[in-house]
Amino acid sequence: MLKRKTTLLNMISALFLQVALMLNGFIIPKLILDAFGSDVNGLVASITQFLQYIALIEGGITGVITAKLYRPLTENDSAKISAILNSAQRFYRRIGYIFIIYAVALAIIYPLAFNTGFSFIYVASLVLILSIYLIIQYMLSLTYKTLLTADKKIYVVSFTQALIRIAEIVLAVLAIKIYPEIHFLKILTGAIFIVQPIVYTRYVNKHYNIDKKVVADNALIKGRWNGFAINTAAFIHNSTDIAVLTIFTNLATVSIYSVYALVTSGIKNIINSLVSSLNPTLGHAYARKDFVDLKQKIDLYEYIVFALVFFVFGVAGLLITPFVMIYTAGLTDADYFQPLFGVLLVIAEALYLLKFPHLNLAYSADKFKEISKPAFIEAGLNIIISVALVPFLGIIGVAIGTIAAMAYRLIFHVYYTSKIVPRWRQWFFYRKLIIFVIATEIGIMVSLTLPLPENTIFSWLWHAAAYSIIIGIPLVVVSLVFFRPELKYFKHYLKRR
Repeated sequence: MLKRKTTLLNMISALFLQVALMLNGFIIPKLILDAFGSDVNGLVASITQFLQYIALIEGGITGVITAKLYRPLTENDSAKISAILNSAQRFYRRIGYIFIIYAVALAIIYPLAFNTGFSFIYVASLVLILSIYLIIQYMLSLTYKTLLTADKKIYVVSFTQALIRIAEIVLAVLAIKIYPEIHFLKILTGAIFIVQPIVYTRYVNKHYNIDKKVVADNALIKGRWNGFAINTAAFIHNSTDIAVLTIFTNLATVSIYSVYALVTSGIKNIINSLVSSLNPTLGHAYARKDFVDLKQKIDLYEYIVFALVFFVFGVAGLLITPFVMIYTAGLTDADYFQPLFGVLLVIAEALYLLKFPHLNLAYSADKFKEISKPAFIEAGLNIIISVALVPFLGIIGVAIGTIAAMAYRLIFHVYYTSKIVPRWRQWFFYRKLIIFVIATEIGIMVSLTLPLPENTIFSWLWHAAAYSIIIGIPLVVVSLVFFRPELKYFKHYLKRR
């Protein structure tokens, strides 16, 4: 029974995780803002992004490992699975050691390179404390997490991470009540992540026959360079803006960006969680070379992403700035009223998500080498345009840079899907895009006739409900008129699962 319901369980657990992450993402920064101010919040956001640079060394191997695991998992080849995991474990451990060196170097360089307004010891010690989570991730967690994801056991990962994030909120509240100091708060909340590898290890040892004596698959590590560009592009998408703002502006501006990004990142992660359970199904369908089934799954995946993105981001575009003003009420150390930036950031993240069905198909088909050049181009566009515009447009400039890069990558991946799947045509995607754009624009135009009279929680919630209905109606109509095959297949897909 559990196997038949795996996809649904994965979706529910992933959604539960994203709700926990969103609560975590809103509550903890709010606690930091209220207790320590915008500069400390900006400092934490900036350091966190610079620590994430270590992900470049990982070089996309996680995606390569996932793609390599599909076939041996389908064939129940324990020896091959063990070889892949042993190779991955060795590589992740090396990254962990490198990261420790990098964290120490960053702790020395960061406070010297940037005028943060805080002492050297204050910033350096905070860098080391914030590195705890990533050390645990690479040294102890990633290998088994990748196995569980590839084997459609996403629910194990999601429930574990969700409970940890909820515990993190509780510990943050307690830390501020007991001893309101940012270092103490981050030490306490970072230590809880040690639970993650303990749970993964116990589950894998119980349900899999992993032989640690099997010779590692060194060819897997060589293949990581094919995933390097993809990993770099994803990293730059998530990290460029804050890095550019840290260099060219100030910590208050970084704080403004991070608060708006809480909304868009939270929405992006929730949508990703809802559709991520479809990724392994693409991989297994491609491994079987069942292109009829694969095409149906792509069409369904694409429709679901369109419906979710246009509905949720359509509403978010109208409500993001009012929400931020409520969230930061009482703070006067930075100007959080940035309506144009809010809309541009919503558009950028929407474009990022729209390519997911096609990007994940390329991952599942192990086409990392073929899609590496466009990934580098996307990363270059993001950096060059952001750096060129931020001195003149400030925070608006980084949003424009992100939009340009996302648009290019979306167009490429739609094109490349036609090369992977026989008889799949690009106009299928653009037809959906035009229909959903028109339907959403109609909803937004009607919604603008009901502006928020004041920034209160009650008014915001009332308008959120109203806007959801107004924008949702035309989306439901076009779904029933133009996308009946996708709806019919989705119903059949859920029943079969």
